[in-house]
Amino acid sequence: MAHKQRLSRYMIFVVTTACLGGLLFGYHTAIISGALIFLSPIFHLSIAEQGVLVSIILLGALAGALIGGYLADCLGRKWTIMLTAVLFILGSWITAESHSYFMLLAGRVVSGIAVGVISVTAPLYLAEIAPPNHRGAIVSTYQLFITLGILGAYIINYIYAKKADWQEMFIIGSLPAAIQLLALFFTPESPGWLFKNGKSRLAIIVLERLRLDRDWKGHIGEMKHSASSRNKKAWRLLFSSKLSPILFIGLFISAFQQITGINTIIYYAPRIFQGAGYTSAISATFATLSIGVINVLATLVSVWLLDRIGRRRLLLIGIAGMVVSLCSLAITSFLRSSLIDEMAVVSLMTYVAFFAIGLGPITWVLLSEIYPLKVRGKAMTLATFVNWLCNYFVSLTFPSLLVSMGIGGSFLAYGVISMIAFWFVLRYVPETKEKSLEEIEQILQK
Repeated sequence: MAHKQRLSRYMIFVVTTACLGGLLFGYHTAIISGALIFLSPIFHLSIAEQGVLVSIILLGALAGALIGGYLADCLGRKWTIMLTAVLFILGSWITAESHSYFMLLAGRVVSGIAVGVISVTAPLYLAEIAPPNHRGAIVSTYQLFITLGILGAYIINYIYAKKADWQEMFIIGSLPAAIQLLALFFTPESPGWLFKNGKSRLAIIVLERLRLDRDWKGHIGEMKHSASSRNKKAWRLLFSSKLSPILFIGLFISAFQQITGINTIIYYAPRIFQGAGYTSAISATFATLSIGVINVLATLVSVWLLDRIGRRRLLLIGIAGMVVSLCSLAITSFLRSSLIDEMAVVSLMTYVAFFAIGLGPITWVLLSEIYPLKVRGKAMTLATFVNWLCNYFVSLTFPSLLVSMGIGGSFLAYGVISMIAFWFVLRYVPETKEKSLEEIEQILQK
């Protein structure tokens, strides 16, 4: 096994700073689940308007994902992350100061654009500063911070549920962004981006500062080779017969992360729990906290295991657990068991746990690993766009699906999709543990 170099304190600081983007991602997407309970009567929102308010952030994220790779390639990974921090602050304050429904929508769109851009740029940045032996743990830490952001949103929802202070719920979301913006002035640009743009000397200085020169020697040749690539050439290469199989593996994994139904739980958890017997806003929000805690703990397990047992095996274990959880929930519902409320809660919790072990973090790790440097920004843009498009579709259709098919039928459908995802991973996704980016490219081309 290759030598596993310890990460320096400065490296840990840089990784944490970048991962704050994940925390902001999680907080800004999940905070609406608790705030909506109070926004609905204040702004007299219809069911349709509530659905638009929840899902509008996803349209912003779609737009952000489309431009994220372009910005990351043109401005650099670091400066693009700084831009998202500014957008998160702006979105928080516009939403908090809203006096109309349309102002609420505008604030959520701004936050959504920031979410979309950071979802492309942060994993890209982390993969390009991470040595192969630590890449899985470093990139999956981004997903861990997403779950921490979701849990933080649930905690804030619970605390402010007693006060009904929805404005402070959104304002709090600007604080981590301000901290990240300040910290980014003390972090370097990605050495991968520097090599790609012909700044090899500066890239090597960054590697030495991060104390990664020994781990990166095998990648310097590849990065220098790709420094001369141009946008049109990169796009042609991305869709060429050489790389298109790699591209589509990433697109399918990105889609499966969403169409297996995870964000129906994240966005609608309080409502699902109210349907399971938690009648008050406070009790439903408190029950939702358990989902957030399980999400964080299971992601911690994944971060610990990723570079030990590998991506593929952990992904298969996670998806298999999701299938069992979803099918058990559906079967209990169809049998009209007296334990349906309790089983619904338990099944949802185990489903979230297995997602957090597998598809949650490993999707971002694989996306950051499988694409060659010369096309990585553009490929990440496409994969992340597909991810957000599927997220939007699932979130928009879930309320109608719940009405027409009930809990059992809805989650059985997600269970069937999870079975297809298991087959796809088993058939097409190779192990990438402890392999260089160049080695991964060669494996996928075969």
